[in-house]
Order: sequence, then C-alpha cells, then structure tokens
Amino acid sequence: MTRRKGYAVLAVVCLLYWILDSIWSYVSFEYNLKKLIFSEPGSYLDTFLLRVPPYQIVSRIMVVCLFTVLGILIIEFIKKRQAAEKDRKEAHDTFLTVLNSIDATIYAADMHTHEILFMNKYMIDRYGGDFTGRICHEVFRNSREVCSHCRNDELVDASGNPREVVVWEDQNPVVNAWYVNYDRAIKWPDGRIVHLQIAFDVTQFKELEKKQKKAEEQLRQAQKMEAIGNLAGGIAHDFNNLLSSIIGFAELAMDEVQKGTSLESSLQEVYSAGQRAKDLVKQILAFARQSDEERSPIQPGIVGKEIQKFIRSTIPSTIDIRHHIDSDAWIMGNATQIHQVLMNLCTNAAHAMEDAGGVLEISVKDVILEKEALSAEIRPGAFVEIKVTDTGIGIPPEIIESIFDPYFTTKGPGEGTGLGLAMAQGIVESYGGKMSVESQLGKGTTFTLYLPMIEKQSDQDVSLPERLPTGTERILFVDDEAAITEIGKRILEQLGYSVDIRTSSTDALSLFKAGPENFDLVLTDMTMPDLTGDRLAVEVMKIRPDIPVILCTGYSKKMSEATAATLGIKAFVYKPVVRTDLAKTVRKVLDEAKGWNQQ
Repeated sequence: MTRRKGYAVLAVVCLLYWILDSIWSYVSFEYNLKKLIFSEPGSYLDTFLLRVPPYQIVSRIMVVCLFTVLGILIIEFIKKRQAAEKDRKEAHDTFLTVLNSIDATIYAADMHTHEILFMNKYMIDRYGGDFTGRICHEVFRNSREVCSHCRNDELVDASGNPREVVVWEDQNPVVNAWYVNYDRAIKWPDGRIVHLQIAFDVTQFKELEKKQKKAEEQLRQAQKMEAIGNLAGGIAHDFNNLLSSIIGFAELAMDEVQKGTSLESSLQEVYSAGQRAKDLVKQILAFARQSDEERSPIQPGIVGKEIQKFIRSTIPSTIDIRHHIDSDAWIMGNATQIHQVLMNLCTNAAHAMEDAGGVLEISVKDVILEKEALSAEIRPGAFVEIKVTDTGIGIPPEIIESIFDPYFTTKGPGEGTGLGLAMAQGIVESYGGKMSVESQLGKGTTFTLYLPMIEKQSDQDVSLPERLPTGTERILFVDDEAAITEIGKRILEQLGYSVDIRTSSTDALSLFKAGPENFDLVLTDMTMPDLTGDRLAVEVMKIRPDIPVILCTGYSKKMSEATAATLGIKAFVYKPVVRTDLAKTVRKVLDEAKGWNQQ
C-alpha cells in the first residue's frame, strides 16, 4: 500500500513538471528554432537536442519516469485484479464444496417466478438431476400449482426485507421421505430477494419415533397386564380357598351319599361346577401370565376339528364354516386353553358376519419361521400355524392396535368384557408363541397364531383308574382357613394317615418344636399371616432337617417350584385341593423321604 502511494506521488510530481516544461517549451519554441537555424551547429548531439537547455533534458527524463510509473501502476492493477479474481474463484469453489458435502438438500428459487436458481450436489443426486432453470413445485412436488404450504409470504416483511428463518416439517411426495425444512429469504448476487431452503432427511428418526411409540405402547400393555395380573393373583388366592371347600366337601359328600340318588346327582353337579370354576381361575392366571398351569403334549389340529364341529351349533346357518387341517404336529400346552382361544376367535368372527353371512375358515399347518418373522423374545424354528379367517366387516385401522388391550371392546354394554383377545394373547405368548392380526374394512379379518412345535409324541395306552395310595404316617396340616384344614384332615384320615391341624403357623411351629419326632410330614399353606409357609418350612427344617415339607398354594407371585426346591421344600399341592392330587403327592414325598433316610 505504501509502495503504491509512493508511485502515485512520483507520478504526480513528474506530471506537473512535464506540464510546466511543455508550457515553457511552447513559449520558447520560436526562439530556439531561430537560434538553431542562424547559428553554427556545434555537434550532432546539439542538433538532436535542438540545443535543449539542461532543465529540459531533466524534463524528458521525468516524462520517461512518468510513463514508467504509469506502466508499473497498470501492471500492479492488473495483478491485483487477477489475484482478486483468483481469490473469488477459490472462495466460490470452497463454498460449493462445502454446500455439496452437506448431507442435506439445499436449493434457491426466485420468490416470484419460482425458478430454481441453485441446487447442491446432494439434492441433485437425491432427485436424479440438476433442474436449475425449472419451476420448483413442478420438480419437487409434481404439481402444476404453487404449493399450498409455500412459505414465501412468511420469509419477508411488508417492506420486502428478509425475516427470520421458518422451520417446518413434511413428507416429500417425490422421494417419499420426511424432511425438516429451514426456509429463509436471502439477497442474491444480482440484488433480488430469493427463497433459500435447507432440508434435512429425518425419515430414520421418524421410523425410530414410530418404534419408540410402539415400545411405549408395549410397555403400557405390559403395565396393564402386570396390574391385572396382581389383581388376578389376589382374587385367585381367595377364590381358590373357596373352591377348595366346595370341591373338597363335595367329594367327601359323594363318598357318603347313596349311589344313584338325586342327591348324588346334585353333588356331582356341585363338584363339576367347582372344577369349571377351577379351570376359570387358571385361565385368568394364564391371561395374567402368572399361571402354573400344567401342560402336556397336545395336537392343535385335533382341537381345530373339535372347534369346527362345536361352533356349528352356535352360529347362524348363513355362515359357511370351512377347515383345512394339514398338521398332526404336537405342541406343549393345555387343550382347554387352546379350545378357549379358538372359540373366542371363532365367536368374534361370527359376530363380524352375523348380518350378511360369510365364510369362517380354520386352518392349521406346520411352518418354519426365521428370526425376521418373529420378535426378539421368540426363537426361530418349527411352529404350528393356526389361522382363523372371516369375510366380515373388518376392523377399523384406528382401533386395530388396541384390540388386545384388556377391557377394550367395540360391543355394547353387557355384550362383552374386552378380555377375550387379551386373554388369548396372554395364553399364546405364555407358550412362547406369537399372535397377530390382519384386517381390511369390508373384506374381513385374519388372526394368526404361531405355537412352537415339539417332537412327535408316541401313543400312550389308556390305563384304568388307579386306586388312591394310602398310608399310616403322621402329618401336620397347616392353613389359616379352618374349612381347608377340615377338608385336608378328613381326606388324609380317609387314606389312613394320622393328622394334626392348625390354623396358625406360629401355633403349628410351637407344636412341632414340642415334639419334632411326632410327625413324618408337614403340609403347609403358602400365604398366611405372621409366618408364611416358606418361612415355616425353613424353621421346621432347622429343627429337623430330614422332615419333608409340602407347600400348598393357590397363587404366589414370589414362590415357584424352583425357588421352593432351593429351600428344601419337596413338592407343591395346588389349590383348590383335589383328593387325587393330594393323595398322590403326599404318598410320593413320604416314599422319597424314606428312601433318603434308608440311604
């Protein structure tokens, strides 16, 4: 900068001197010419210089300097322009490199004509070409009209000056992706105000959000199931105590009543009702996924055929029932529960077709499922696939995600509890299976069950009913329900045992401490005040480690057979107490205890 100023000062000085010299030369030209003509030349140099005075020689030199300086200044100016152009080009290339390296769609368009003025490389690749010069809404929206959500009016104020950024979200119909758009008005190089948009693809975040919502729904479902399970467990405990009295006294009464009488028939009905109530409690616990339901190998195909025959008499004749049973595979489960699940699905299907009729189809086949078709909790492998399909009215999309929720129902008051599908799902998932639904309005619904297959079971011989085992050992029977201790005492004494009963666990412990050798077995309820059954078992075995203990329970959230085994408890008797189960379990534990003692 200092150098250029020096050149400029020197040029000004030379220019002034040259101007003054030119004026003087013009004034003295005639005199110098006459002198040159009428005088004798001294030398050729004098002739060339026209006998120019020394100050004029300096003037000529300064003119040369002037043009030299001007040349230098011109060269400096050209170099400066070239450097500026180079810097501008480098800045332009850098800016484009930055824009093209951003994983976002960036474009600019005229605010009035909507002509695209710029697209970055990411956007060019995303939309399959550079559409600069085209109309933005035609290219990016496949629309001949200006977008209804165009933000141009929001980007400038009343005076036409740019305002703050506008952020909005939508799904682009061309690339079918979700974007968060950042729009603002900027000043273009030619001076006009244009619309600049920077949009980030958030499709993956949308998918994650959807998965998160699904996970939250599953969590809420699990919390509902846990709450209902706790409620069911509490009801089951008390209800099983009542059923123990009903079933137990009915069994005892039938032994004493005269055979073939109406009284025996009435007692048999009481006993049968108690058994059905017992199954109902087990189903409630299965729904809550807290059941200790005994399972055995069963064939779903056979259950499907039975359902097809049974449902025929309960639904309108306008409904055509079909079945395709292509499986003789086995699963580990409970036939009553599978029967209940299929009956519930068939009943719902019939309700969906009761006005116009239709086709109800039950199909059973064997399938192999890979990991992709199952949830993370279910192992891939061989499954029995059961489908219940109807051609009814279908399920509205807005409620299909809620149909498995407890107490959710579309039926009128008094027509449904909303527990059917929730209970069915609980049973299927308790087997390690999966239940899903597909539906289209006006076309029908298909429920699909996948139940894990087990190895084929060999046919078992049907044996005659065996006599109940008996014994003469001494048993301490403990339960806080007096009716249950009375039933247990009478059943065991009929089998030949000597029985002492207590309705207080602390009293029972005191009795045992007074004479540990007076008993061969302790049978105690699990849930009791003061001292629970498992704690009583531990205290008893501290006194006499070899005493066998049987735990009697209708429902316990914290106690399982595995946990009981770690405490030294030998077996479980499940409420309601049934004479056959009680007799076999007591005899088995006593015989095993004798074998251990002999060893």
